[in-house]
Amino acid sequence: MTRFTRVVAILDQSIGGPTVNIGAHGPFWRNLTRDQFVVQKVFGHQLIAVGNGSGSFLIKALKGEVPFGSDLPNAPSGATIPRMPDGFPPVADSDITFIQKWIDDGCPEDSALTPIAMGSKLAGVTGNVNEVTFAWRPTNAPKASSRYDDIWLIDPQRGWAVNSNGQILNTTDGGAFWQEQFHDPTVYMRCVAFASADKGWVGTITEGKILYETHNGGSLWTLVTNLPPDAPVAVCGMWIVNELVVFAAGSNHPEQPVRMMRTIDGGKSWTAWDMRKWADNLIDVFFTSPERGWVVGGRTDDRVNPGKPKLRPVVLFTEDGGRTWVDRVQSIRDQFPLGEWGWKIHFLNDQVGFISLQNYDSGAILATADGGLTWVRHPINDPQMNANLEGIGFIDEKTGWVGGWGDRPKMKRTSSATSDGGLTWRDANEIGRTINRFRFLGDPLAVGYAAGETVYKYAPAPIVSATDALPSAQAGPHLFDSVLPLSDAGSAVVPVSIPTGAARFALRIFDPDGPLVRILVDEMKPRPGRRTLTWDRRDQAGNLLAPRSHIWRATVDGVSESRLVLISDRPLT
Repeated sequence: MTRFTRVVAILDQSIGGPTVNIGAHGPFWRNLTRDQFVVQKVFGHQLIAVGNGSGSFLIKALKGEVPFGSDLPNAPSGATIPRMPDGFPPVADSDITFIQKWIDDGCPEDSALTPIAMGSKLAGVTGNVNEVTFAWRPTNAPKASSRYDDIWLIDPQRGWAVNSNGQILNTTDGGAFWQEQFHDPTVYMRCVAFASADKGWVGTITEGKILYETHNGGSLWTLVTNLPPDAPVAVCGMWIVNELVVFAAGSNHPEQPVRMMRTIDGGKSWTAWDMRKWADNLIDVFFTSPERGWVVGGRTDDRVNPGKPKLRPVVLFTEDGGRTWVDRVQSIRDQFPLGEWGWKIHFLNDQVGFISLQNYDSGAILATADGGLTWVRHPINDPQMNANLEGIGFIDEKTGWVGGWGDRPKMKRTSSATSDGGLTWRDANEIGRTINRFRFLGDPLAVGYAAGETVYKYAPAPIVSATDALPSAQAGPHLFDSVLPLSDAGSAVVPVSIPTGAARFALRIFDPDGPLVRILVDEMKPRPGRRTLTWDRRDQAGNLLAPRSHIWRATVDGVSESRLVLISDRPLT
C-alpha cells in the first residue's frame, strides 16, 4: 500500500467502506490516479495544495475549518459548507495528520510504512527509532470476545487471521479492512500459515476437520481429506518451510494422541508419526529448513496416566526432519514446576529465541542466546502477576511482550512487557488482551501484528482505529449484548437476541483448549427477540465439568459471535 492508496482508504472508511456512496459531495476520491486526485475540484474548490497540507481545502474540510464546518454545533464564523464527510462521524485526528503530512511531502506514491531498525529501545508501548514513533494499536478486525488464535502475514499489508467465531479473515491493506473468507460454526480454528500469496493452510482442534487449504489466496478454502489415519487429532501448531514442506503438531491434551505430520510435496501427500516417546502434548512448531526444527510442549513422568497437572516443558530439536528429537531443556527439568508446558516459540535469529510457558497459576518464559543449545527460565514478575501465558514476541534481544489468559479462570486477559530480555516485566495491558500470537515482519523490522481479542498492529504509521461505523467481517446483527467475558456461579445465564427472519439458531459451547463440549441450542425457524440461555456446566453426555471458562458461540444463519463465559462454584471476589 502506498501513502496515496492509504489516503484513499481513509476517505473510504470515513463513509463506511469502499462500496458505500455519499450524497453530498460523492466519493470523489475513487478510481483516480494520484495525478488526477491532486488536481481534483469539488464544488469549484481545488482540494489539494501540493506541499501545503494545512492550506489544502481537503484538510480544512476534514477538520471543519472555514469555509467548512457549517454543520458543527459551534460553527466557525464564515463557514458556509458542512464538514467532510457530511453526515458521518469526523475522521480521526491521526488520519487527518497522515493526509496532511502526505500533502506536505508533495503527495508521493511511496510506501505507507517507514521501516524501523532493529534494536528499538522502548519506554512503554511506544518507541523512537531513527525519529520514527511507533506503537501497538487495534486494527479494524471485528472483536472476538474469546480471541483470534493466530495471524499470518506474507507482507506488511496482506494477511489472514482465524478467530473464535469460526472465521478465516483476510486483509489486503494492513488491517484497515477485513473480509470474511470462510466460516464454519462447528469448527474451532487454531493456527494459520501461508507459503505464498496463493497457498496456505489453517489448522483446527476439531477432530475430523483438522486441516483446511487454499490455492487461490483464500477465495476458496477446502477441507484436506488425504491425511493419513495416524494424523494428529488436532493441529495446534504449524510451520511452512516453503511451498512444498509443511510441518504440523498436536494435540494439547495429554489424554489424546500426540503426533506430528508433514508434507514434502505441497500437500499432495502427508506422512504422520507418533511423538509419545518424546512428549505428552505438543503445541507450536518452528523449522528453519526441511531438516532442522523445533516443537514445544510438555512431558510427564507418569507414562500410564498423563495429564496437564503432571506436565513439565519439553523443547524438542531435530536435525533429520523429525525422525529423532533431543529435548534441549532436559538438563534443567527439575527447575520447572508441575503443571507447566511450552506454548509458543519465537526466534529472532539463529541464536536468540524465546518460548512462552503455559502454567495456569503463574507465568514464565524460556530464553536462549546460543541457538537453542541451552535455555534459561525467567518468571513473569509484573505487578499484576500475569499467568496462563500464551503469545510471546520480541523485536530485539531486550524488548518483548507476552500475552494470554492472565489467570486460571481466563478472566484477567493480561499482557506484560520487558525491556531487559525477560529479567523484569511490567504490566502492558494497553497493547491488547488475550494475545495468543505475535508476528513480526522485516529485517530491519517493518511491522508487527498480534492476535488477541482483536488483531493488533505495531507500526510507525497511523492506522484506522476500530469503530462500529466501519465495515468489517462482523456483519449482521449482534447476537450477544456484550463482547466482554461473563462470570457466574453455579450455572451461567446469558442473554442473546435472535433477529426476525432467522432460518436457524445454534449455541455451541467450546473448551478453549479443546473440542466441542455441548450443543446447547439448535433450532430451525427460531422465535425472534431477546431470550436468556442457561447452562448447568454439563457436557453433551451429561457429565458435570470442572469450573473453568468456556467459549459460547452463537450462530444465526451465516453469522457467528462468541463470548467467554466462566461458571465457578462460587462468585468471584
